[in-house]
Amino acid sequence: MFILLGLFLAGGGILSSGIHAKLWQSLEAQIVRELQGRQENTLIYIRQLLMLHGANNDEEGYRAIAEDIVRELRILGGQGLCVLDVEGQYLSGNRQVGEEKAGTDLARAIQGSAAFTMTYPDRDTMLVYLSMPVTIEERTIGIIRYRMDTSGLYVQIRQNESLVYQITAAVYALIFLLLAFFINRLLVPIGKLTEITRQVVRDLPREQVDMQMLAQLADSGRRDEVGELSRNFSVMLATMDSQFRKMRSDKEQIVSLLGSRQEFYNNMTHELKTPLTTIQGYAQLLEADQGEDKQLSRQGLRQILQESTRMHQMVIQLLEMSDKGIYMEMKPVDLTLLAKSVAQTLEIKAERYEMRIQTNLPEPLWTKGVGERIRQVLVNLVDNAIKYGESHSTIYLSGSRRRGYVWLFVRNQGKGLAPEEQERIFEPFYRVDKTYSREQGSSGLGLSICRKIMEEHGGLIGVKSKNAQTIFYIRLKEEEGGYVLSETAKSRMPQSGVSSKPKKGIRRG
Repeated sequence: MFILLGLFLAGGGILSSGIHAKLWQSLEAQIVRELQGRQENTLIYIRQLLMLHGANNDEEGYRAIAEDIVRELRILGGQGLCVLDVEGQYLSGNRQVGEEKAGTDLARAIQGSAAFTMTYPDRDTMLVYLSMPVTIEERTIGIIRYRMDTSGLYVQIRQNESLVYQITAAVYALIFLLLAFFINRLLVPIGKLTEITRQVVRDLPREQVDMQMLAQLADSGRRDEVGELSRNFSVMLATMDSQFRKMRSDKEQIVSLLGSRQEFYNNMTHELKTPLTTIQGYAQLLEADQGEDKQLSRQGLRQILQESTRMHQMVIQLLEMSDKGIYMEMKPVDLTLLAKSVAQTLEIKAERYEMRIQTNLPEPLWTKGVGERIRQVLVNLVDNAIKYGESHSTIYLSGSRRRGYVWLFVRNQGKGLAPEEQERIFEPFYRVDKTYSREQGSSGLGLSICRKIMEEHGGLIGVKSKNAQTIFYIRLKEEEGGYVLSETAKSRMPQSGVSSKPKKGIRRG
């Protein structure tokens, strides 16, 4: 901006100098024209006077008519007229004009050349002295000197010059302001973008770039090319922000997956190591005893069988987490029929713990999938509700249709789940509280297998827990036009609202 101001001031100075020179050239040209006219008229008058008085065309004749020349030429020079001889000596007229040393005009006239001098006695006064030789028949016989007051013309030129300066200054100021405005509109957004890029470069190594704030700053709101540049830069920053967020999310997921994988292997190693250690220990005892202690043999065989069975089940469960489900044929499945069958199957186990199962299921709830795999999910959910539910409570098994999906809910009353437990409960080998479960030997793979099965079916499994009440739910896409059950099949289905009251005398196992 200062450079622009300097250029304008320099240009204004050059322009004002040019205007001044042009105006004074015009003034001088006007004065020269007037003086040339006066010189020609003066020579005409003097020739006529010489002829009228019968004087010779020499210095004597000129001296003789000096007074007449002054009288006749008053109409041209007024009081500012002086008649001089060829040496510049006073003959007639205004003596002061002849004696004033205003410039070199008189000296040049003595040498034979007409000349004039402009003087400025004060600010608003301009006097012009014209000295002209009187030449007749190529002989100089005298000198006429005029003093003319051109103050009016001088003041007018100065006023015109001042007016031109004012108009020029106003135009220059307007142009400067307009240029400053447009340059400011052009440079400020670019400067802002430059500062933003510097900020991004400074913050990138620290991974602390507030891209949204910078993107808002980058958008100038203009509709020209600079505005388009700002908007494109804003979009670029927003895209960078999105990519950075995605990279951070991917990084967190990768770290989490690596941690989960390591935890999975650690848990699996631990779970497999425990039964193997037990089996190895009893095997060594039996080998050392050689069958002498019958009780030790029976106990050892029982423990080896129990731990090998548990390890076998764990291996089967790990195999269940493979992708074999995707190769199984999907067929229409009635979830109502499956759920009632599961409730009937686990009714006896619920009675062992003085609990009851109650169903509220519409008929039918059709979906498409592998019936045995979905049944496995329901069995696991209801079995967990029995393991972790309170005695003398009811397990509710219900279902519904919503917007093209079928839902099944398993609700029980128990200890409940903390928010962090709800997030991790579907991880392999994760168990909430081993001491609270009614049964020991659980590997913590059941819910992981359930989630795997639901993923195979394109479904959803989740949990909500509040106020000691826990609800597991599954969601599957509703299948239109399922198979119509025969009367025989319907008769074999458990009735809605299965309810099992605890029987007296049954102890917990």
